[in-house]
Amino acid sequence: MYSALITAVSNMFAKFFEFKTTGIKNQAQTDVIEDKKDYKKAIDIAEQIIEIAQNYKSDMTFAHRLKFVHLINSFRKHN
Repeated sequence: MYSALITAVSNMFAKFFEFKTTGIKNQAQTDVIEDKKDYKKAIDIAEQIIEIAQNYKSDMTFAHRLKFVHLINSFRKHN
C-alpha cells in the first residue's frame, strides 16, 4: 500500500518536472517568434518613414541626398 503511494507521488513529481522542462524549451521558441513580430513591425514603420522622407528629398543638400539614398539602398539590401 505504501509502495503504491510512494510510486504515485514520485510519478507526480516526475511529471511536474517534465512539464517545467518542456515549458522552458518552448519559451525560447516563443521569444524568437515575438522578436520576429517586433522586427516586422519596426521594418514596416521604417518603410513608412522612408516614404515620408522621400517627399522632402529635393529640399536636402546634395551631401544629405547622397547619404539618404545610400542608407535607403543599404536598408533595402539588408531587409
